[in-house]
Amino acid sequence: MKKWISFILACCFIIMSGCSNQNLVPKTEASNVVDTYGITSFTVTIDTNEKPEALKASFTEKKERSEAEYKNKKEDVALHGKKALKKITEAFEKMQPDPEAEETELIKNAAEAFGFKEYKMIRLEVKFKGYDSKEIMFSK
Repeated sequence: MKKWISFILACCFIIMSGCSNQNLVPKTEASNVVDTYGITSFTVTIDTNEKPEALKASFTEKKERSEAEYKNKKEDVALHGKKALKKITEAFEKMQPDPEAEETELIKNAAEAFGFKEYKMIRLEVKFKGYDSKEIMFSK
């Protein structure tokens, strides 16, 4: 009986460990994002009239672990880790994020870069290296 309990606990631990690491991004790829775009943390959530949280994308670069996640209900896509980071950096390429940009410009560029011309609300949190964090919410 003790062997079965130990086996079950070990299996649970392995499953839990695997699930929590799905958003991990290799350190070199996270560093490339910071070096290229100057962004250390980014989260965007876009609500449409049809779907709340139609898009949710996030990237966080930290010393101990960097993560990326991308969910787009409009396209029925959910990506994690390296695949999510690829999708997010494609949007950054279109956005050309600038820490000196006006908040309205950041919102407009983010919505367009992620393919949302029409939206009900957009929330954007971005931290550029060496700058204060910006938290912006815009409703139409």
